[in-house]
Amino acid sequence: MNQKYGTVLTDEEIKRRTSAVWPYQIFEPGRPVEPEEVTELLEGIVDIHTHGAPAGAWLSGRPTIVQTSIEASKNKVGAIVFKDHYTMTNNFAQITNEMLHILSVEKSLSGERFIPTKIYGGIVLNDAVGGMNINAVRTALGYGQCVEVWLPSLDSAYQRAAMGKEGGIKVSESGVLTSEMKELLDVLADYNNNSKGLRCALATCHVSNEEKFDILKYVKKAGMDVDVIIDHVTQELTIATHEECKEMIDLGAYLQFAETSCVPWPGMQNWIINFDYSFSLLKELIKEKGTDHLMLASDSGQPQHEFIPGWKSFIRTLLGQGISAEHIREMGTHVPKKVTGIN
Repeated sequence: MNQKYGTVLTDEEIKRRTSAVWPYQIFEPGRPVEPEEVTELLEGIVDIHTHGAPAGAWLSGRPTIVQTSIEASKNKVGAIVFKDHYTMTNNFAQITNEMLHILSVEKSLSGERFIPTKIYGGIVLNDAVGGMNINAVRTALGYGQCVEVWLPSLDSAYQRAAMGKEGGIKVSESGVLTSEMKELLDVLADYNNNSKGLRCALATCHVSNEEKFDILKYVKKAGMDVDVIIDHVTQELTIATHEECKEMIDLGAYLQFAETSCVPWPGMQNWIINFDYSFSLLKELIKEKGTDHLMLASDSGQPQHEFIPGWKSFIRTLLGQGISAEHIREMGTHVPKKVTGIN
């Protein structure tokens, strides 16, 4: 495979995608999708990877968490997990839930039905919270509404190397997990061992694939009750091959296909996404492995990239590419609920 343009893009695909007659000869939009099909599947969606202001302030112009939550509620979305690279989000998730409840009561007084979307959060273990800081994790879990702990993103050694920078956080070396990584897994396994049905998943975020495999093998060998999510598995930074994806599933991982990394979105400018690869991989995994370890998310919330339009585009494209409504419901609602304990 030619890797001049990344992990999966070949010379042939680049030539096809830049063809002067692409809109007239190559474009294949898939089957027509009725708006009602999209609306029906959007109801009840559980998105465990979304962004919003004021979190992520380094990207000015993000849609706000409050407005995103209100629009999600209007569209009967089941739940949203907000993510920020610098701080825990489950604290203001609880504030947002209170706001939505008050809004629901106010609307009911005027005869309007408004069912709040449930809002959750988590914590990303970047330098801003002390990196692999187990006290920060315990604090986040103690606040409640914490359903994900993400490994480092911007401060992972893997991402720093990709940006030409030195240093960064590693969670394994030569196949052996760091003591901090082992302690984190112990804390999550202990938290998941409760009678209330509360759960918190581990998301691998932006660490290397080698580190992801080290984690998965450790968890499986130890028989730990920790669900491991592989974030945006077709985004170039965190992409996995077909073979890697299948091995990850065999080791118990939950693979996340994110709208932001699968389909074009407003404001993305000249970023190249792996559209063909994303959907060919997803269909192959559904056929060979089923949907039990596959999930959909938006990863929306960038400037000009709002939650509801993003999800509508994603669902429309999934249906157009031949993914069944049943499989979309399983990957977009049932599997995310299972790994996070969201009900």
